[in-house]
Amino acid sequence: MKNLKNYFFAFLGLLFSANVIAQNNSSSDLKLIKEYKGGKLYEANGFLVPVIEGSNEEMGEQYGALMKDEMQKTYDLLVQKLIDAGELDEETIQFWVTRAYGTGSVRTKQFYDGVAEGTGWPLNKVVFLDQVMEFGYYYGKLHSFAGCTSIAAWGENSKDGEMYIGRNMDWSEEFLQFPSILTVRKPNDGSYKMATMGWPGMYAAFTAMNEKGVYLDLHDGASMGGSLVFLERPSIINVLTDFMSESPSLDALKARFNGINNSTSTIYTIADKNSAASMECSSLNGNRVRLPKGESITVVNTFLVDDWGLGKRETVSNSLRRYSNMEAQLAENKGKIDAELTKDLMDIRIFNEDGTFKENGGCTKPAKQDADLTVYQTVFDINNQKVFLKVPVPEFFADWTEIDLNELWK
Repeated sequence: MKNLKNYFFAFLGLLFSANVIAQNNSSSDLKLIKEYKGGKLYEANGFLVPVIEGSNEEMGEQYGALMKDEMQKTYDLLVQKLIDAGELDEETIQFWVTRAYGTGSVRTKQFYDGVAEGTGWPLNKVVFLDQVMEFGYYYGKLHSFAGCTSIAAWGENSKDGEMYIGRNMDWSEEFLQFPSILTVRKPNDGSYKMATMGWPGMYAAFTAMNEKGVYLDLHDGASMGGSLVFLERPSIINVLTDFMSESPSLDALKARFNGINNSTSTIYTIADKNSAASMECSSLNGNRVRLPKGESITVVNTFLVDDWGLGKRETVSNSLRRYSNMEAQLAENKGKIDAELTKDLMDIRIFNEDGTFKENGGCTKPAKQDADLTVYQTVFDINNQKVFLKVPVPEFFADWTEIDLNELWK
């Protein structure tokens, strides 16, 4: 397993962020690329949008058939390269596959089985690609270097009282080479319809909303909660999809988190149409919920709940600076927040061109000036079931692109 740390320090960010094909025009029109057994793959301004429906196995098969080519590119970079270099063996792959498949819900198993059918891949290849994040954390012993920022505003803080959420995904520039995928699921087993931002062959709810307006996004929490991965716990990657498939409200989602121990340390923005919160999760020391002080909240990569007994720790990605910036922006714009203003706030840069901190700054990093840069952005209009996607990096620029989830969920 030597040198795995070096490989994954460079490549692990794909699991938390990715880019889209470079585009210089903005379009909300979905262009149909291909179809397979009821599933459809669309492109919108460079963003790929697979829409899959039916049973869990049918949705997995549709995803696999529609996304096989992109999945193969991802597998070649993240997995096959290590196999060819002798850094990854079949015994190790089998352990992580057995862990994920063996502890996964029936939903998870059926989806994996479907993807294997749709791609024509062996099951081990399908499952390991989906689980490469926790594998990389475990073997790479990766310390936190990345930062993400989320804001949410509602009630008296928003223009119309409705819920608006902005999210910047910050990671390494290497991952601007891969497509970002907005996967839209329409299950027929009673689970909630949902949309998730992810990457080829990885399905977790890294940034997600379901048809009930329940929202979740994931931030790296290793710098605060510890970088240990617990092997004898279910993969949090699979657990998040189950949470979003079954939670009808923010309270239900909070209760779900309160009932588990995470396999990795993470921080979440969680919300529904009526309120939002942050869930701070340590793989070593359980979970804490941070409630908003008013009707807005900012979430970064630092634990901020007082009863952890921890100091407010800065990170190499300037988490506390991003936090104070966006709290100030929310306060200054109290009562004005809507989807358009949320886009504007998420676009405010944290640094000037010369690398100094911007006065009245924000959180966006379209160039690498600390540990990472902003590889994609999302804004969710929760009540109207719309999501807006953007890549701010000039070389891969894709302007704000609207996706109407209400239409796709019909």
